[in-house]
Amino acid sequence: MSGEVENWPALSFLEGLRPGPDESVDLALLASYSADLGTIGATLLALAGKDSDAGRGSPSDFADAVEQLRGKVRIIIQRGRLAKMRRTPRIAAVLDQFVREVDFDEATHSWHPKAALVRTRSEEGDIGWRLWIGSRNLTECVNRDIGLLLTSGAKGGSPIPGADELARALADRAALKGVRSAALATTIAKVAWRAPAGVRVERIHWSAGNGGQIAPIPPTGTDEVVIVSPFIDKTFLARQTPKGGKPVRRVLLTTMREIERVGPSLAAFDDLLALDAPDYPVGDPEAESVSLASATDGDEEEQIGRGLHAKLLFIRAGRKRTLWLGSANATMRAWTGRNVEVTAELLITDVVEKGLKALLGSARLVQAPDTEYAPDAALLEEEALERARAQVAARWAATLGIDGDEASLTHRSDLYPGGPHPDEPDIVLEVGALHGELIIWPAQQDEVRLGTVVPAERSEFVRLRVSRGDKGLSWLQRAPAEPPFGEDRDRAAFVRFLGARGFLLWVAGLLADDGRLSEGDWTDEKQLNRKGLGANPALDLSLPTLEEMLAAWARDRDNFREIERRVSDYLPAVLEQAAQEDPQTAAMLRRFNDLWSKLRIGLGANIRGTHP
Repeated sequence: MSGEVENWPALSFLEGLRPGPDESVDLALLASYSADLGTIGATLLALAGKDSDAGRGSPSDFADAVEQLRGKVRIIIQRGRLAKMRRTPRIAAVLDQFVREVDFDEATHSWHPKAALVRTRSEEGDIGWRLWIGSRNLTECVNRDIGLLLTSGAKGGSPIPGADELARALADRAALKGVRSAALATTIAKVAWRAPAGVRVERIHWSAGNGGQIAPIPPTGTDEVVIVSPFIDKTFLARQTPKGGKPVRRVLLTTMREIERVGPSLAAFDDLLALDAPDYPVGDPEAESVSLASATDGDEEEQIGRGLHAKLLFIRAGRKRTLWLGSANATMRAWTGRNVEVTAELLITDVVEKGLKALLGSARLVQAPDTEYAPDAALLEEEALERARAQVAARWAATLGIDGDEASLTHRSDLYPGGPHPDEPDIVLEVGALHGELIIWPAQQDEVRLGTVVPAERSEFVRLRVSRGDKGLSWLQRAPAEPPFGEDRDRAAFVRFLGARGFLLWVAGLLADDGRLSEGDWTDEKQLNRKGLGANPALDLSLPTLEEMLAAWARDRDNFREIERRVSDYLPAVLEQAAQEDPQTAAMLRRFNDLWSKLRIGLGANIRGTHP
């Protein structure tokens, strides 16, 4: 948001997460209703400062981001709402360590907040904070969303009531080692936050999902009420009518799907406006009939901003303009029910109000339906599958075990007798490893074998699908591994993912301080060239030189010790893999190993003691 132009600017969500050139992220807690692995990877790249303007990064950038942020980042989502990519890169297996799921039963309540709390540290050791609150999920869908970005460290800031409650709730759910929720809340309560021009933050409202939240009600003397939401209900809308005889202008912007569903009562609004329904992650990637265009599938100009996903409530009374924005839809379940939501209450200027009016001006004026909506058979079937998904997610109590190379899921029947299966017996439940085939999980069976999973592809993410006939829904969930995989799994995955050339490019990028760009895109495994490194003399440029090593040591000794740790951790496995794949590549790696060993000997005690 900005008060400098009439249209609110279209800014990248990732830009708000990215640290400055002399900063690094040492804590990030993010909340979202839904997510997909591609966006989670892009988020890590942004937090590590490794992403491109398009939100992408190379394989070595991705590996570096995971190494930097391990144990510092948590992404908290509603269980059952992790979307499977159409083509899931095998390295995505390592993203399981960053995700935690909230096991709410969506039949009654959901984990629905969208927020990000980020702590940065400068090279001089100064601490900075960023807080983002909005409507955007961590998915690749490109819709009309809105968010508020607050930053610390600038003059004119002030503490914001409710920010500490948000921080405490995120820390409790994140369960990151060394992060105490009470201490974090105390710190955040004292942070002086700076808001965008034309905006004063009155309070951050965190709804804990216990039904205790109070929805705003327009006061006497209200001149205008504007509601923007992709989902609505009659009760909430009726409460946004001020008492008294003064005429009040009431405007609703929603989707045609909701207008048709809610029906004739919407004729009470002075202006009833519609935009396209928002895009959501693909529910069943295996089904050929399902198609979801992303911003990269076609003409970008036509894709950006086509779906309404922003949630806003605006009340103008005289010269006072109050705006609520965040994750809450215009429904009683969101505002006073049992959803967990986060909303910012703002006082805004007339200049900022023009941005809202520009949004309204982009919609089309429609008429309320004359009759009540009756769902058809196709919609009823979609709803049945959604109920089945929610039931499986709510009853999920499975752990992942590895016996040799064989993976299996074991359901804790003491928690949910009968397994995680949906109520309707003709709906089939299938499960599979992240990159394995789907296998039917018979009802009343506590264990199902998933087949062979090599160490580099092991993940706590498992695939699930519910189906009836030719209709189905697919998604991912975590099944905690017993014992946990740990960093050894990450090393195996990165060695296989990067290969010899990618490993050397990674090391060279860490050593260099010249803005060198790495190659490829971490989501496109076809671009990776793991063999034949030594066969092409031109590719010897990938080999870091002694001058680069010494320059890196002179520039930043602490950083060099971190690079040396990674080389010591990864090089033996890279050498072993290269010896199996290509003798010339193995010979080149041995030359690098000899050079690196001589450097370590030359530096002597200056670098010793850095490894257990």
